[in-house]
Amino acid sequence: MIRQTLIAAIVAAFVSGLSAVAEPPPREERAPPSAGPNTGPPPFWATGWKPGYPVPSAWSPRYFHYETRYTAFIENGELIFETFADGTASWISRPLPHDFVEKPHDCLNWRWSAVRLPSLTDREDTLKGDDFAARIYVFGQFEDGEPFGFNYVWTTEKMQGEVWKSPWSENRLMALRHGENRSGAMLSESRSVLADVSHAFGKIPANIEGIALMTDAEGSNSEAAARISLPKLGPCDLPIS
Repeated sequence: MIRQTLIAAIVAAFVSGLSAVAEPPPREERAPPSAGPNTGPPPFWATGWKPGYPVPSAWSPRYFHYETRYTAFIENGELIFETFADGTASWISRPLPHDFVEKPHDCLNWRWSAVRLPSLTDREDTLKGDDFAARIYVFGQFEDGEPFGFNYVWTTEKMQGEVWKSPWSENRLMALRHGENRSGAMLSESRSVLADVSHAFGKIPANIEGIALMTDAEGSNSEAAARISLPKLGPCDLPIS
């Protein structure tokens, strides 16, 4: 009984700042815009702007083009993020240090579901088509000290397993899921970041420094939405494909 009461108190404390808030104002009133999706790389806003939604402890927002909305809540004891982009692009990130020399076999484990795919008119490897219902960013360094950025994405166009270079940067993207999720259920993933990053770049990563979650639809000026659980590093929950 005491243990159940303690767990309930911890969950209540966490969600106290994550309760439902009013509908967000028009996107033009939410964070600064970029110069536009066709005028070069985004400015990578790291401003003092306060997000229009409660951000869990340890997570930080970053704005590229207005503000994507992230709503966090606890479901069956698990932290879930519901995301919604309406012609917007921003992420939330957090530190997640991991040393591949010490733990080379660990996986990144999470669950997700594409609720709404962006309406694309351009290929996903172009500036205007670089929109995804869900992204899991991984940041770190290679063995030579060079930084890397790697994305697991839920695509509209590209097929599962495809890897390509970001049209904005040297980052790489990998399509893990493709198309509409007809079941509506959140699907589980276990990925060897060491193997995936090595395959995408042809170089061995030494560590992970952090992760970010993102839903974006600024290039297509459409809407996208997803549900994503908290990604965790540790033993693989599923067999590695």
